[in-house]
Amino acid sequence: MASRRRKRDEEGGSLDSLMDALTNVVAVLILILILLQADVRQAVEKIVESLKPVTVEQLDQARERQKELEKTIAAREKQREAPVPGPEEIGKIKADLSLLEKEAAREEKLLLEIEKLRKLADQTAREAQSEKSKTDAVLAEIARLEALLDRTPRPVEKRPTVVRLPNSREIPKNATIYYCYITGNQAHLVDPAAVKETLMEAFEREARNLIRERVKVKGGKDRVIYDQEKTVAFFASKSWNVRNQKVTVPFNRPWTRLNFRIELDPAKGDASLEDMNQPDGRFHRMMKLVRSYRNGVLMFRVRPDGFETYLKAREIADELRMPCGWEIDGNNAYAEPLDFEVNRLQEPPPAPPQTDKPVPRPKRVLD
Repeated sequence: MASRRRKRDEEGGSLDSLMDALTNVVAVLILILILLQADVRQAVEKIVESLKPVTVEQLDQARERQKELEKTIAAREKQREAPVPGPEEIGKIKADLSLLEKEAAREEKLLLEIEKLRKLADQTAREAQSEKSKTDAVLAEIARLEALLDRTPRPVEKRPTVVRLPNSREIPKNATIYYCYITGNQAHLVDPAAVKETLMEAFEREARNLIRERVKVKGGKDRVIYDQEKTVAFFASKSWNVRNQKVTVPFNRPWTRLNFRIELDPAKGDASLEDMNQPDGRFHRMMKLVRSYRNGVLMFRVRPDGFETYLKAREIADELRMPCGWEIDGNNAYAEPLDFEVNRLQEPPPAPPQTDKPVPRPKRVLD
């Protein structure tokens, strides 16, 4: 009995050791499995993290490439499985290859010729572009010159200035002289007699208030001397202008006579050269009016820049058979003394010494 129990105890001890060993082995395997699983997870996560995200378009493109690769692989598999060509087929292939080589050589020559033609075409195109640039420059210069020519005024042939020498005759003593000043292309009709009459009528109405002194004259009428300052102030207090003509009576300090002045605006006359070319223009009407005055005589005073205008004005005056004369005058004003005496405001300057005989002023005549 004792030996059987001992034997059973020994067998139980052996089984326990076996179980312990198996348990240890299983534990080790489980531990290895856990470690492997962890390594696999880390590797998978690393691979997933290293993958770049793709779009739907990229995925479709990848699929298309996969299909093309599959077709290529299938074609190569078909070629690999194809039967090996025989000697006849190889000979035919060699003959075709020889033909292809000859064709390639001929094509190469043609390509060289084509390259030469292409270079020649490029050179011709460059030359054509250069010529076109030159032609465009010439055309642009022609267009510029034509534009300048269009803006350049056409030369107008100037009529020769023909001035007739006067066949002079005396001006009648009872004539009333009217003046026509010609400045540039303007004509100014001046009536000094009417201006003087207007000024004298106004002066006579105011004369009693302008007297400075009376000088007794034996056996004759007393001389009345008027105050120059008061008289000038009187005329300055009123406007005597006629059309575009300014009428003034300025100081004449060293002398005893006052002059009235009719100043003209060279740019604003009574009539222009253009108006003279109109048969019913203002200048024609003015000339007809002067022609209607009894004993009227017209004197043209012409500036050097107004001869062309004078010739036209004189043509009109001659057509109306108006007695006329002309003289060169560069002034823009007419002056004439008034018929009364005033006091001097300062002593007159000494007369210049005369070394030569004074040249007499030309006598005004009609022609």
